[in-house]
Order: sequence, then C-alpha cells, then structure tokens
Amino acid sequence: MEEPKAKTGGKSFSAKSEKEKDTRSNNITAAIAVADVVRTSLGPRGMDKMIEDSNGEVFITNDGATILKKMQVVHPTARMLVEMSKAQDIEAGDGTTSVAVLAGAFLTASQQLLAKGIHPSSISDGFQIALDKSLKILESISIAIKLEDRESLIENAKTSLASKVVAQNADLLAPIAVDAVLKIMDKEKPGSIDLRDIRLVKKLGGTIEDTELIDGLLLGNNKASHLANGPTKMEDANIALIQFCISPPKTDMDQSVVVSNDAAMDRVIAQEKKYILQLVKKISETKCNVLLIQKSILRDAVTELALHFLAKKKIMVVKEIEREDVEFICKSLGTTPIAHIDQFTAEKLGHAKTCEEASPGGNTKMIKITGVKNPGKTLSILVRSSNGLVLDEAERSLHDALCVVRSLAKKQSIVAGGSAVEVELSQQLSVFAREQAGINSYIVNAYAQALEVIPYTLAENAGLSPINVVTELKNRHAKGEKFLGLDIKKGALVDTIKEKIIQPSLVTSSALTLATECVRAILKIDDIVLARQYTFPTYPFLYICLLYTSPSPRDATLSRMPSSA
Repeated sequence: MEEPKAKTGGKSFSAKSEKEKDTRSNNITAAIAVADVVRTSLGPRGMDKMIEDSNGEVFITNDGATILKKMQVVHPTARMLVEMSKAQDIEAGDGTTSVAVLAGAFLTASQQLLAKGIHPSSISDGFQIALDKSLKILESISIAIKLEDRESLIENAKTSLASKVVAQNADLLAPIAVDAVLKIMDKEKPGSIDLRDIRLVKKLGGTIEDTELIDGLLLGNNKASHLANGPTKMEDANIALIQFCISPPKTDMDQSVVVSNDAAMDRVIAQEKKYILQLVKKISETKCNVLLIQKSILRDAVTELALHFLAKKKIMVVKEIEREDVEFICKSLGTTPIAHIDQFTAEKLGHAKTCEEASPGGNTKMIKITGVKNPGKTLSILVRSSNGLVLDEAERSLHDALCVVRSLAKKQSIVAGGSAVEVELSQQLSVFAREQAGINSYIVNAYAQALEVIPYTLAENAGLSPINVVTELKNRHAKGEKFLGLDIKKGALVDTIKEKIIQPSLVTSSALTLATECVRAILKIDDIVLARQYTFPTYPFLYICLLYTSPSPRDATLSRMPSSA
C-alpha cells in the first residue's frame, strides 16, 4: 500500500516543479519582450517610436523611459522593467534605454543557464558577484573631473543629446543645460541639485535655435491686462504676489439680494467702488507697480472696475497665476505671498529691473522678468519649435541633458562612451570568471558575455556588421586599448576619450545595478498568486442582522413538518 503513495507524491512534486519552470519561463519571456521593444532605439542611429495613447495624443520619441511609460504593459513581471527604467530616469536621467536592453540580455543569459540545470538562486548569487566586481572595475577605469571644467560637462551633455531627435542642435542645447545647472548649484553641496528650480517653458513657433536661457522668471501661460490701457512693461519693478481678491466680497452661503429701486442699486454700486478703491489705494501706497494675482475659484480674483483703477495708478496687472506656481515665483523673485490686504507691506515686495509682456511670435504672450535684485537659485528656459511633437521631444531631451549634468555633480567622474566601458567590463569580467571556483565561473562568464549586447546593438542600429565590430573591439581591448569604442558618426572604432565621446560614470553604475537587481528579483519568482480583496456588502449591519435572525437549516426543516409530528 505504500508504493502508490510514493508514486502520487512523486507526481505531485514533478507537477510543482514543472509549474515553477513554466512560471519563471513566462516571466522571463514577458520581460525580454518589453526589452526588445526599446532595443532598436539605442544609440545615435536608434529608431524613434510613434506612440498614440488612449486619448488619441501622439508622441514621437526614442527615450526608453518615455516609451515604456506610455506602453500599456499588463504583465506584472514586464511592469518591473517599466519601473526599473523609471528609477534609472530618476537616479541618472540618462541610460533609460540601456538599462532595459541590459536587463533583457541578463534574462536571456539566465534562460541559457536555467536550461543547463543551474538553480535560479545560484544564478542570482552569481550575478551579484559579477555586479560587485563590475562596479570595482568601473571605479578603476573612470576618470575624475572638476565641475569648473565647463567643456567636459558640455561634452557629456552632447553625448546624451546625440541619440535624440534634436541631436543636430546639441551645440546649442548642451551649453544651456550646463549653464543652467551650474547657476542653481550650491557649491558647498553640489550633489543636492533640485531640477524643479529650472522651469522649462514650451512655446510653439520659431525653431529650436530660438531656445534660450532666461536669467530670471518666465511665465509662459500669463499675460498683462490691457484693460483701460494698462501698462505692459515696467522698469524698476516692485512686484507683489497677492492671494486675495480685488472684487466685492460675497456671503459664505448662496443667498440673493433683491434690489427694489434705482437708488438702492446706486448705493450698492457706490459701496463696491469705495471698497475696491480703498484696496487699490493701499496697494499703491507701498509703491507696488506690478501685481501678480493668484487664480480664485470662489469668485472673480479681480473685476474690470479694479483693473480700471489699477491702470489709472499705472500698476501692471498679471492675472490667473496658478496655485502650483506660487512657490516657484516667490523663490525666484524673493517675494512673499500676501493673503490679506492688511498684510500688504513694502517688505513683502520683490524687486526687478524689468517686467514686461513679451511676444515670442504669433499671438502668444508671456511675462518676462529679468534683473531680479535678490534672486533665488532658479532659472527659466524658453524652448521653441515649429512642430508640437518636436517641441515635446526637445523638452524631454533638454531634461535628460540637465539630468546628465546633475549626475556629474553627484559623482564627479566620467567613463568612455561608445560602448567602450561595456566591452572593457566584459573583458575584465571574463578574466575574473576564470578565477572563480565551481558554478560561479559559468555564471560570471555569462554575465560578462551579456554586456556585449550594448556594442552589438549600437553597431546593428547603425547599419554596421555587429559581429565584426564586437570581435574587433574585444581583440583590441585584450591588447590594452581600454578606451576604444564605436564612433557612430564616423562608423569606425576610435579612442572615445580623445574624441570626447564620454558619459557620467553614475549613468553606467546605476544601469548595471538596477538591471541586475531587477533580473535577480525576476529569477526568485516561482509563482504568481492573485490576491483578491473580499468585498463586504453595502449594508454590513443589515447583513449581520440577517445572519442572526435567519432560521438554521434544522429550524427550517421543523417548521415545514406537520404539527402532529
């Protein structure tokens, strides 16, 4: 009788093992499929993707994080790659495509190791050993730079922009990105740069060559009031940002006032004029000549009568300031938001040399404030383009360039670009793998070979022979040419340091770390469990009462029996 039990247990164990293999295989296949989507977008000759979202809005981009974010990824494991790319975008700002391609290559290597019968935990531990060694090698081949070396920073930004739609404008955009970051950077804490202090204002019209850095404040969605010939330009501006309304007050509750005759109506209008005139006089007494008014949702922030009085006092008025812009404006101008007319004092005003309504072209207007006397560490960049799709991509590309400069401020070192660093890592890891004992030797060697996906993909996307390029790179790196990489524009192998094809070491180290961690997490998953949340009834009290008052099955049976029984 014992034999059938053993047989059944064996079948159960075998079925469980097969289920784990199927789950792991499905997870790896789904993640590799996502990585393959962005693989053709890697490098300066990478292809762009046109994405149409559920609202019908169209995007054209080759940024890995943007592509993956816009994709409707359903599989939970595939979504891990989307989150990984997002994390790379936050940490380094660049390398979002590379991190997805590396993760796909590591997963492909894992598939081959699993097919040889190696346990997933062993593969995971071996990949961690390879990552630790890779980071040490990366540290040894990186080159330290100084933030005062503006040219090196510009070359790094150009490398980031080389694979974008706006690559031909890299000579203009790269210096703008570098100067912007250096101006807001605290020299005592260079690693604590907040890119929210740099505002990118998009304006359709013109060309990308019209993009400029504004050392001041730019309000792209606002314009000055022209009512009663109000001023649209002010020299020696004294600027106030108010959060109260210059309009007749209303009751807290919805009520209606019935005016029975003309005399009563005249008294109401006279009181309104008197109330608004008092507000305008208090504002004028502080010598304020530029008034920024926050948008109100309860009532009109400013009436036409108030605009008329303000225009007579030669006060420039800018309406419809958004609530989320208040903090940035105050930080830029050194002003304090004023919540009530009684708090309106000269000490809370900001001062600037010029405040004017500018017209970048067409019917669009914007407010430009320059020459701020007590400026905060903020800047504005005006981004221009004749096409809406290119304008959006130019904004994303410029943000990536800003992130690259921020990465150099965090970790002041660079590595060779053009896949030179990946080939060198692969070469040294292969040597390190031979020193490992047992199964780790196979795993580290597989990790090293997976790194070759970067030069292979760069050559493939550039229309070159990937096998010849990778073979030549490996041979010459073995001879000691550790900075040799692929120059896509020339279609040849060059010393990337001399040719200024460089990138921040933080981008590479972050990509390796995030890709390895993601792959290790996927390898540890052996099953997908759907945890469904129990939904309680709409009226739980009534449900409980029914439970207590409903007859039990025995009582129901007795109630149906004849009384004689």
